[in-house]
Amino acid sequence: MRIIECSVVAKTGNPEESQDGAIVTDDFAAVVDGATDKSGRTFDGVSGGRFAMTVVMEAIGRLNAEADCAQAVTALTAALAAALPDRLPPVERPGAVAVIYSAARRELWKIGDVGFWYAGLPHEQDQKPVDVVASAMRAAVIRAELISGTTVEELTKHDTGREAIMPLLRRQTLFANNPAAGDLAFAVLDGRTVPQELVTSTRVPSNVTELVLASDGYPEILRTLAESEKRVREMMAADPLCVDVLRGTKGLTLAGVGFDDRSYLRLEI
Repeated sequence: MRIIECSVVAKTGNPEESQDGAIVTDDFAAVVDGATDKSGRTFDGVSGGRFAMTVVMEAIGRLNAEADCAQAVTALTAALAAALPDRLPPVERPGAVAVIYSAARRELWKIGDVGFWYAGLPHEQDQKPVDVVASAMRAAVIRAELISGTTVEELTKHDTGREAIMPLLRRQTLFANNPAAGDLAFAVLDGRTVPQELVTSTRVPSNVTELVLASDGYPEILRTLAESEKRVREMMAADPLCVDVLRGTKGLTLAGVGFDDRSYLRLEI
């Protein structure tokens, strides 16, 4: 593998606050996205998302080159479990999602809402079903505020739409790694067992020579970093409240850098 280009952008503008990360070893490449905290709890002085991302990144660096998908997920889960206090309530449990490329197996492992692209695939990233529900509710609240006369600037400073969906965002931790949640279940690395049916493994075709891994801070994964950045910036300019083309569970930060941390890793394989 060879890194063609790599970028990690923190939504706050401060790299030390980013909950995204990218890693490339001799055997694996990955983008890891720490989950946004809903509880206010910190771990070792950093947000839960950044803590989980860091632990998972370090664990990827220790993976056996021949590990298969199930073995890798088990190892990453064990690393995070060992780093966390016992008996954490679900809402306080830090987590991360990841997309990992195994050079030995020529496979992509997707644990949660992160993405990848190679020639022939769609550019658009998917949202997990529960986020589609929450995003629609947030958009409805924001649009009602706009009709009532609240300005875009006021809503950027005080996101009443996100406030409205926060109870769901906190409760959806019960859907994490829980097949009983049905189509609302989702995979996350949080120290608890990740059901294999919630993880996807994709064999990369032999004719593919370039591969892109990206966090969901890029709603569309394009062939180059410049193209992907241009597209997300166009979308942010058109939809700063993130209720239309960028419909999501949160809007742009006051710093204006983004609605989420974003990572992009382009590889020659």
